[in-house]
Amino acid sequence: MKKIVSLFCSALLLCGVAKAQGFDSGGLIIDPSTINAFDMFNTATTQFGYGTARSAAMAGAMTSLGGDASSMSINPAGLGMYRSNEITFTPMMTFARATNKGVAAFEGNKKNRFAVGNFGMVAKLRESSTGITAINMGLSYNRLADFNYKYSFSTTGAAGNHSIADVFAGQLTAGGITSTQLKGSYDGRGEFLWGNYDPTYWGAILGYKTGLVYDDNDGTWGRDMIAHNAAVDSFTTVESEGSAGEWVWSLGMNFGSKFYLGFSLGAATISREQHIYYGEGYHYTGEPALNYRADYFNYDQVSKMKGTGVNFKLGAIYRPIEALRIGVAFHTPTYYNITYSFQSGMTSQVKALNNVDDYKVNSKGYIDPAFSEKTIKLIDDGDYSWVYTTPTRLLLGASYTFAKQVVLSVDYERDWYNTMRLKDSPYGPLYKEYIKDIFKGSNTIRAGVEWRFIPQMAVRMGYGYWSGALHDKERIYSTPVVYKTEYMSAGLGIALSEHFSLDFTYQYSTDEMTPYKTFYGYNDAVDFASQTFNTSIARHNAMMSLAIHF
Repeated sequence: MKKIVSLFCSALLLCGVAKAQGFDSGGLIIDPSTINAFDMFNTATTQFGYGTARSAAMAGAMTSLGGDASSMSINPAGLGMYRSNEITFTPMMTFARATNKGVAAFEGNKKNRFAVGNFGMVAKLRESSTGITAINMGLSYNRLADFNYKYSFSTTGAAGNHSIADVFAGQLTAGGITSTQLKGSYDGRGEFLWGNYDPTYWGAILGYKTGLVYDDNDGTWGRDMIAHNAAVDSFTTVESEGSAGEWVWSLGMNFGSKFYLGFSLGAATISREQHIYYGEGYHYTGEPALNYRADYFNYDQVSKMKGTGVNFKLGAIYRPIEALRIGVAFHTPTYYNITYSFQSGMTSQVKALNNVDDYKVNSKGYIDPAFSEKTIKLIDDGDYSWVYTTPTRLLLGASYTFAKQVVLSVDYERDWYNTMRLKDSPYGPLYKEYIKDIFKGSNTIRAGVEWRFIPQMAVRMGYGYWSGALHDKERIYSTPVVYKTEYMSAGLGIALSEHFSLDFTYQYSTDEMTPYKTFYGYNDAVDFASQTFNTSIARHNAMMSLAIHF
């Protein structure tokens, strides 16, 4: 579906909300077919809680500390503190656990995955007793964000409560789409021409094809095979996997062990695949006054996002006295090019109570699932691209060494999420105003302590807090948005020999998300919506870094 590029331009959803002739619709299940500003936000968010095990154990408070491969992604001036060549490798396990307040689990809320937190190499290029004391070059991969999670829930409805079919009907009515028009939207091979309709209506069209909505050919849509007095049970599963990271080439310089300067060129990567399943089951009091009765329907959606970007980092560290280090780093926005693809499928089980349309039915009176108008898939065999920039970042840090044994390091970071921009799009100015209205600058505090109680061993602890970037965290957006993150960590470092060291870290983090609905649709006359849901995600991360010094 190469036409999706132009369709996206006509179907831009500023808040994941489709607006057509006064009917507003959206929600977790409604919007995955198109990108929105929150996709930009979610892929741009990082708190530097990963990297090497040492850095993670100190909550990423490395702006002034240096001497670690993670410095290349935080403050490249820290590269200048290396006194030897080094190779590091950090495997890790992530264990995500979701909590949905007030609703029962459906398919579980756990997601585990093996990952690589860091791989890095540092080489000494120059060492001197005068002038530039040392010049070091490094190449490193550092994990920046984790998109692995799974959550699910189910609800039990009462007679006459809302179905997603109500929103589908409202969308098609407001969009001026008729069943006659849809019946004529096939090519010569019998393939439906999805490219004739913007993605806003894809789910609603699938709903028509599976018997959920009808219009009697007059353009006013309503429920089809679902009685209005039906009790609606719902079942939802959201599963995501992927990550954001970057390859960094860095150069760090040491000026007399007093002043350190460094810069990095980063090649960022993003990969995220999200599966959303939504189902409804219908219960009736007696037989409804329908010719055909829907018992349930299933809606599966898959979206894939991949992208690359570039950025630049500049940093400095000043050491006024031996025990004190003060650091500052500036990160340019990352300039991302993202490709996005989407596919979905919908099925229903419908019983023919009075088979007036002469459908093929089985021995139990149910319409044959092979009937093309009742089982349908939308397959996106192409993708579309979009370009955007992440926030500008400023990092400040200070660290102090007590009695040459205990190091305390504290960082402050400011990220201007209201400066994110959509590029190479006629809708960029609209996004600019919307982003300024929704997002603000965020604040991050990180603190870490390292106690080297014997020369061969160190104990570390860390804490990080991110304030979020939303003006209004109580607002119901089209998708759950993280508004606060906290992470705590503890670790152990062991010098095995002159050339080998091991670091171990356990990290616990929590993401608190805004309330959301699985679907909603409203205008001046009607208001259809699911109940409001609240989800939080906790992650348990176990990391180990092996370092070779030579």
